[in-house]
Amino acid sequence: MVATYDRDGCDPVYVAPGAEDRVRSQAERVHDELVLQGLGRGHLEELFAAGDLHCSIHRFDDLTTFHFASGEFSGLFVSVDSEADLPLATFSQTCKEYV
Repeated sequence: MVATYDRDGCDPVYVAPGAEDRVRSQAERVHDELVLQGLGRGHLEELFAAGDLHCSIHRFDDLTTFHFASGEFSGLFVSVDSEADLPLATFSQTCKEYV
């Protein structure tokens, strides 16, 4: 799944075939979590003192998620199968450019 989000909700750009029901049932809760993470972005930047936070990654048994917060209430969310072998730097830069 690839989706943009803002304060009002989530806008799927791409949903993998077969994932439509999962997206519909979880979209609102995932959106709320992404907004909360965006609000905490400044705290993480201060805590790690390593510059701007570009991306957060969560790896689960079945999927890996990437969250690119572009503001407190907006950003890009991408999920891929956990078996996907992605070149992290290239993938992250491509997603960041989309935001």
